[in-house]
Amino acid sequence: MEKTELEFLRKKFKTKYFTIHEENFVRDDIKKWKGLYKNLYLEMNFDNFVSKKVKIEKIGGFCVDLAHFKVGMEKLSKDFEYVFEKKNLKKYFDCNHLNGWNLKTNCDMHTIENLNNFDYLKTLPKFLFGKCIAIEVRNSIKDQIEFKKYLSKIL
Repeated sequence: MEKTELEFLRKKFKTKYFTIHEENFVRDDIKKWKGLYKNLYLEMNFDNFVSKKVKIEKIGGFCVDLAHFKVGMEKLSKDFEYVFEKKNLKKYFDCNHLNGWNLKTNCDMHTIENLNNFDYLKTLPKFLFGKCIAIEVRNSIKDQIEFKKYLSKIL
């Protein structure tokens, strides 16, 4: 997105968090969003590689995809390590993406089959959880309302 689009969303809807990805650092895309850095939050890939160009200190922090983190935690990936080594810097952990996780395949799930696909959240360290958590699933709104009730209990 262009800077003017982000500024519109921030002004019109009071949007505080814009998710970017590692490749936005690699391609130097973040330069075009100068002035909005504090609103940019990095969702890590889970490819076991973090470019030296990725600099979380330049932006607002992480948008931790909780299922991605769980996958990385199980594999002890470089993506997991990059986030985990910042655990004592609460300022970096304001927002999250939340979807399911499959124990058998160690994969994130965007279509939830059973509420227990969210139980992995109980195993994650508390520092990860921000004040804004977006449910990132393909299920119906009706299903998502049920998920929210369940998630409110376990979180």
